[in-house]
Amino acid sequence: MEQGPEDDRSQYRLDTQLLSDLWIFRAVASSESITGAADLLNVTQSAVSQRVLRLESRLGVQLFVRDKSGLVVTETGVSLSHALNQVSHVLHDALDQIRRPKSRTIVVSCMPSLATEWLVPKLEDFYRLHPGVEVFVRSEMLPATNKRMQSEGIDLVITYQTAPLGELQELANSPEWVFPVCSPAYRNAMAADTDASPVLLHDDMPWGVNSVPSGEWDAWRQASDTTWPGRRTSSRRFNLAQLAYHAAVFNQGIALGRAAIVQRMLSKGELVSALPLPPVPGAIYRISSAQTGEVRPWVRLFANWWRDAMQSTQETTLSMLSSTEN
Repeated sequence: MEQGPEDDRSQYRLDTQLLSDLWIFRAVASSESITGAADLLNVTQSAVSQRVLRLESRLGVQLFVRDKSGLVVTETGVSLSHALNQVSHVLHDALDQIRRPKSRTIVVSCMPSLATEWLVPKLEDFYRLHPGVEVFVRSEMLPATNKRMQSEGIDLVITYQTAPLGELQELANSPEWVFPVCSPAYRNAMAADTDASPVLLHDDMPWGVNSVPSGEWDAWRQASDTTWPGRRTSSRRFNLAQLAYHAAVFNQGIALGRAAIVQRMLSKGELVSALPLPPVPGAIYRISSAQTGEVRPWVRLFANWWRDAMQSTQETTLSMLSSTEN
């Protein structure tokens, strides 16, 4: 009798062995390393190698090219890895619904300055509009990669970049406006002594780990078409915009403010615009998912709320600056 594709002896039958080997292959493809997959799965390198070889033998295809530089995933391997990632997302959603049937939780990774000065203070507005959704905020400066988001269960990442992250799906964005800020006392001191050398407060990592020190100030000068201050300056450097802003609050110099983050400090009178120059476009905040295709409805809901709330904050900041100038 002719055997169909679902016969027990079919090499493609989804038995426990095949499913297990496929999952180990996915870890190797993601790590592009036998060692990395072994560490991730907490098994020996030998066990991982044997399972990959067994899978290749069973499927009759080559999933990796092995050379001196390590493992390179073949075209067939890339296709299989992509399919397994989709399966992983579907299973994650199903398990999440079983575990939390009455709530929807979103894990959001966000740079510390925006998380502290904007996102956490604004979350109550989101909860009021969407009481059935929970948001877990992770404040961090780690690379926004598909691999890290999937392995750590991160639904969304908020970045501040000059260019989009190609490997992630961007759900919404909000262009930022930047302008120099300082304390009222520091601005008065500069006005009283026009020959004094200003102290510039730098966020040396405005766009993440690939930022160039002083890059944000240089970009502001170019966008503003100015050479200010045109004389010798001294600098104080930080790895967070929030630290530079707090240094400015305590009369230590002039920082480059981002409209969304400094709005609270402007409204309290802790910071003011340092120069009679209008704000100029900065980099772009982007909220992205590692998931391909349509994301879960409550994830999309949060992304849309974030975009609208960010833009509202920025408009408020620009309006405050305009009224002060007038």
